[in-house]
Amino acid sequence: MENNLLIVTGGPVSKIEPFVEQAGKLGVKLTIASFSDLEFQSGGKYELKILGRDVRGFDVLYIRLVGKRLEDATLLARYAKEKGLRVVDKHYGSAHMMPVSLSKAIELSLLIENNIPTPATYFGSLENIKNKAGGVVGFPFVLKSTSGKKAREVWSPETHEELDELMNKLAKEEKEGKRFFAQEFTKASQRVRVFVLGDRAIGAITRPTKWRKRFIEKVNGEYPEGEKKAVYPVPEKYEALAVRAAKAVEIDIAGVDLAEDENGKMVVWEVNSAPAWKAVSKDTGINVEEEILKWILKK
Repeated sequence: MENNLLIVTGGPVSKIEPFVEQAGKLGVKLTIASFSDLEFQSGGKYELKILGRDVRGFDVLYIRLVGKRLEDATLLARYAKEKGLRVVDKHYGSAHMMPVSLSKAIELSLLIENNIPTPATYFGSLENIKNKAGGVVGFPFVLKSTSGKKAREVWSPETHEELDELMNKLAKEEKEGKRFFAQEFTKASQRVRVFVLGDRAIGAITRPTKWRKRFIEKVNGEYPEGEKKAVYPVPEKYEALAVRAAKAVEIDIAGVDLAEDENGKMVVWEVNSAPAWKAVSKDTGINVEEEILKWILKK
């Protein structure tokens, strides 16, 4: 008999508390939780935890109510299905409810699962990020929303006071369903966008990073200008990592953002499924539309 049951809700946990009494009468081991109790981090084997426990330790997952927590529900249902849990209702385990392209949380989980190097990462509620992230990723760290696009909704408070102020500002958004994660601050003065098409990189460009002035030295009293140019030819190590990352998240046409820190360690910042290519075309001279059409017609 399957008797280790997990019930999760997108609403107040108090609404599912009546299950506890009935489970006791039936001799069923029951855990009730909120989607806000989900967390994962990079480093070692990928584990999705709820209330500090690996979800794989349960027999059955019952998603009582999704509400505004579609991203969390998709993340949880996907993991539960992979680990052999019975998922109720069945439709939760039959497909991605939210595409990877719309969820940075799912994207990150796939990158970590496939051993793609990323900055040290911690995903969880704002409260857990505040209390736990520093021990996982260091401080100061970079805080991102899982739905932010084009480098929007990215912050890096430098003091704990600034972090507290930011957390208070974001609390309302979290209640409305928005999710966040913390990442290690990468000391890289330049980032590289690699445009991936299937099994190869057709071009790459480099741009200065947002917070480079925190750690680069001034020259003659001024910060040196960052580079905005094509990376040609695309270094083999950039292409190999970018293609691996795109495959991990099952995206054929991708803009993969890479960074190399001061020690030469390369990490993937994100994989964009609908990358803009105006800058790539301008800097490299590549006709991206033509390359995409050629690739599609070969398939």
